[in-house]
Amino acid sequence: MRAWPWLVGGGLAAYAWSQRDVALLIGPLPGRWVWPVPRWNGRAPMISDGFNSPRPGVARHGGVDIMFERASFDAFKPGKPNGSKLFVMPDGLPAVAASDGTVWSAMHTPRGFAVVLDHGPVKVATFYTHLEKLLVAPAAPGKSNERVRAGQPIAIIGASPLDAEHLKHLHFEVWLGGPSDRIDPAPLMRGWETVGDPNALCARNGTLVYQAVGSSGDSYPDWVRALKGKAGVYVIRDADSHEILYVGSSAGRLYDTLTRHFQTWRRSKGFWKGQYGEGHDPGLTYPRASVEVAVRLTSPAKSLDEEMRLIAKLKPRDNLIGRTEAADEAIPF
Repeated sequence: MRAWPWLVGGGLAAYAWSQRDVALLIGPLPGRWVWPVPRWNGRAPMISDGFNSPRPGVARHGGVDIMFERASFDAFKPGKPNGSKLFVMPDGLPAVAASDGTVWSAMHTPRGFAVVLDHGPVKVATFYTHLEKLLVAPAAPGKSNERVRAGQPIAIIGASPLDAEHLKHLHFEVWLGGPSDRIDPAPLMRGWETVGDPNALCARNGTLVYQAVGSSGDSYPDWVRALKGKAGVYVIRDADSHEILYVGSSAGRLYDTLTRHFQTWRRSKGFWKGQYGEGHDPGLTYPRASVEVAVRLTSPAKSLDEEMRLIAKLKPRDNLIGRTEAADEAIPF
């Protein structure tokens, strides 16, 4: 990996920009560029606090904060970590690489984990912080050659430990000559695409993105609580081996159907009447800390069809296959 003077301590004085470099700022940057926060439940992210905004007692804002505009149905209360009066940010949402590049650093800082991506040969780097978990390998400055692609999850969005409100959001910067040569990314971002929600099954053949559901006794994450009253499908897998354990669906009680898999009582109360486990207990409860879950929201009418397709495709260990004719048919994907 080439060494940029501003990344190895040379400072801005050691790096002169040509007219061609500056011209890159007038139009779109070459290559594919995406918003560093994906869509969430079909909603596009937006800038909640812009570049150079004043901050009491500190320097002006060196980047932009990204969240989602608050909707009337959002359960997140203002003043809590997942929401302000105007914006919200769910738990477990990843920050994604804004463009193809190389990880220059991925480290813990007083403001949470932070990642710097080098987008060479374009003389641009991007900076992401207030991250609660890295999805790339930790790396000291200049010690990684890990490649990432535009839209690839690189970390889980969190909050700054130094923020009294602990409000979850992504702080994002674009650098041309180092952290002291930051520019307002908003004009560039107007032309960037947004990628799909990686916490959903994005398509019939889409990659499943799994999330932890916590340990027994913990409150369920916000993304699980948001399933109340919703229809869709879910996939449960072993967190260590990644073996697919169970595929299920609900036409309108997705939260209740999913979370009953994590209760310790047996199925003697007949919850599974009319479903695959009717009449016996096929081992459908799982320790929360040992599994991960992927979810896709659907219309009520399509939830069972999606369940059958995923059962045929994934062949989960604990589903009873073959109880309906549809399960025996070849499923076209």
